[in-house]
Amino acid sequence: MSSDRVLNAAVLGATGTVGQRFIVMLSQNPMFRIHSLGASERSAGKPYSQATRWKMSEQIPQAVRDIVVKSCDPAQYAGCDVVFSGLDASVAGDVEKAFFEADFAVFSNAKNYRMAEDVPLCVPVVNTDHYA
Repeated sequence: MSSDRVLNAAVLGATGTVGQRFIVMLSQNPMFRIHSLGASERSAGKPYSQATRWKMSEQIPQAVRDIVVKSCDPAQYAGCDVVFSGLDASVAGDVEKAFFEADFAVFSNAKNYRMAEDVPLCVPVVNTDHYA
């Protein structure tokens, strides 16, 4: 992959604390552009700045303030290259599996697939060999 290619990223669970942390980190990384935000049906359809109760010390990144939050249905994420999931483990398993089966690369904070033999566990500076 060329280092000048910017990947379109989606964040699931975007209104929660883990999702907000993903948003802060991705907004500061020049390799990613936040393309889509997903959350519960309660938040879907609202601009992100209205759907979330922001908890981070940093301000909501300007680039995401007006993104309309979507439900966590893979069919709504055309154009995304990669999905970062901050979903709670109670819902993450089925949702993340649906995104994986729809051919999305999924990075998850949830525990659901951590011990699956065919899922790499990536811990920066500990097992960089898993990234290959």
